[in-house]
Amino acid sequence: MKVLVAGELGFCYGVRRAVDAALQVAQAGGGHTLGPIVHNDLVVRELANRGVSPVDKVEDCGGSTLVIRAHGVPGTVLEQARELGCRVVDATCPFVRRAQLAAAALASEGRRVVIVGSRDHPEVVGLLSAAGPGAVAVKDCGELAGVDVGERVGVIAQTTQRREVVQEVLEYLVHAGTDVREIDTICSATGERQEAMRRLARASDVVVVVGSAHSANTRRLAEIAREQGRRTYVIDSAGQLEAGWLEGAGTVGIAAGASTPDWITKEVVGKVEEMEKDRHETANEEAREPEEDQGSIYEGSLVELKPGDIVTGKVVSVDDSGVLVDVGYKSEGLIPANELAHRFPGTEEELNPGDEISVYVTAVDGQEGVLRLSKRRADEKRAWDRLETAFAEKATLEARVIQEVKGGLTVDVGLRGFVPASQVERGYVSDLGKYVGRTLRLRVLELDREKSRAILSQRVVLEEEHEKLRAQTWGTIEEGQVRRGVVKGLTDFGAFVDLGGVDGLLHVSELSWGRVKHPSDVLKEGQALDVKVLRVDRDKGRISLGLKQIMDDPWANLTERFPVGGVVKGRVTRLAPFGAFVELEPGVEGLVHISEMADRHVGKPEEVVSPGEEVKAKILRVRPADRRISLSLKEVEQDRERAAVRDFMAGQERETMTIGEVFGDLLEGGRERLNRQDREEEKEGQPE
Repeated sequence: MKVLVAGELGFCYGVRRAVDAALQVAQAGGGHTLGPIVHNDLVVRELANRGVSPVDKVEDCGGSTLVIRAHGVPGTVLEQARELGCRVVDATCPFVRRAQLAAAALASEGRRVVIVGSRDHPEVVGLLSAAGPGAVAVKDCGELAGVDVGERVGVIAQTTQRREVVQEVLEYLVHAGTDVREIDTICSATGERQEAMRRLARASDVVVVVGSAHSANTRRLAEIAREQGRRTYVIDSAGQLEAGWLEGAGTVGIAAGASTPDWITKEVVGKVEEMEKDRHETANEEAREPEEDQGSIYEGSLVELKPGDIVTGKVVSVDDSGVLVDVGYKSEGLIPANELAHRFPGTEEELNPGDEISVYVTAVDGQEGVLRLSKRRADEKRAWDRLETAFAEKATLEARVIQEVKGGLTVDVGLRGFVPASQVERGYVSDLGKYVGRTLRLRVLELDREKSRAILSQRVVLEEEHEKLRAQTWGTIEEGQVRRGVVKGLTDFGAFVDLGGVDGLLHVSELSWGRVKHPSDVLKEGQALDVKVLRVDRDKGRISLGLKQIMDDPWANLTERFPVGGVVKGRVTRLAPFGAFVELEPGVEGLVHISEMADRHVGKPEEVVSPGEEVKAKILRVRPADRRISLSLKEVEQDRERAAVRDFMAGQERETMTIGEVFGDLLEGGRERLNRQDREEEKEGQPE
């Protein structure tokens, strides 16, 4: 004979939550539960022995701690308990709470609420209260036939109700022309248990359901088994099992209601196996089937678990108290809220039913039917394993900065990691706060699992990358290249440009063909630009750069733009003892010699012009090769006077005179001045 055990066993989440609440009250000094906390006399007696006994009415609580069981109660009961001074621990199942909210929502829409369930059941009593006046509870479609529900109806169900019964009620209402809106309130765990019951019954000859006959979900499991045509028995404990029930059965199926602790089900399984062993104790050992065929087949659910195991499970439900997870064990495990992976503010992970997660087994208590889990500890263990691997392999990790702390930064590496301030960048960092929320690339420097200490560094990663880039740059850079760089810093004499791990100097004189007072007038830190490599000194590690060399030379084709004899406008840029420099266009300056400033004697250039003043000047000579232009302010004035003289002479009786007689002295004086200018320029020196 084989023994098959249903895949869904043990306390459902709501019952386990209520029992846990009662156990905590027992540890805190005792109290009461409003009605039996669970439909199982053994559990109720055990709680009573620990100081938590059931009462039928709130008045009987005597002002002590009162635990509201998973079925829930009408809101008026909670108010009454608080008015009497009771400390209320509300262990209403989240699925029941959701059903109560659904009932209230349908009533607020002006619908008459129909609850498919047993009207005397404590859960349904609470639902009727939430649904308001006019709400009605019906066991099935037959009971609904004699009820006038009106034109607009809202339908919900007792959380342990069978889906097909609800469907029949909906079809009846729709067929009657009623405006119907349903909110599905059947507990998903209930549906899974009922489906598991169908599979079990189809594969069994005899079915034993372990649970109280007072439990609605236990009774429904038995109904499902009988619908499959199987002999079905309902028992509270292993002591009620009779050997005659198993006669002629090749396969015995065992299931349990949601109010049945795991340990009771295990006792029943053991009792069935013991009966089978007694029947064959005189048989030949070789004739017996292999152990795995004779023993219990648990459909993959009765896995052996022990504290410290890490297993994968599926989220069943989520509420404020924690997360219920199916890990393939006989009962779901509970992750308390403080054992979720909430390492830092803002890193909370949203979990939803159906999500697969890894969990750490913290406690397995078969006597209490409790399986305790921790997602936080599972995440931390995986994080430590990942860090130890990265440490051994010198691998780079990525982690987000959570906060600035004294002396460095806290990062999320699956646990709390620390990056000292000196390990954040290659250089000094004055403001660590700007890194909060950013992702760093890190190398593990130190690990101590016992002390929960993980020290990491971004500087190591940056230094290695910098050295690789530096070697690559020195290996490829040559004079005459145009390379892309980033302005790293500005000084009075120029700018340092990062060419890729190597800094080059861009002198202020190489920034522009024009005059630049300070590099900040042209550049800013962080700016990307192309520069020309002027000189490379690998021995001294120096690189000289130029920016103007990749610009158009303003002195090219200068004679075409500034022909000799032409008059141009310019701006006085600076004064020298021998004259004034005038900018004709960016990068092109000409010299007005002091002798070309006026017809009179000029002792100092500032007697005639001042820096920034705009002037008109005549081009006397252009020497592009020397980057020099000679200008004259005086000749502009003389030309104006000559024009005036010509205009005057044109209106007078003209005497015969030669050009030499009129302008000879003037022309000779001009040649002498240019020669003198050249001598003084050579003597004083003229900057480009």
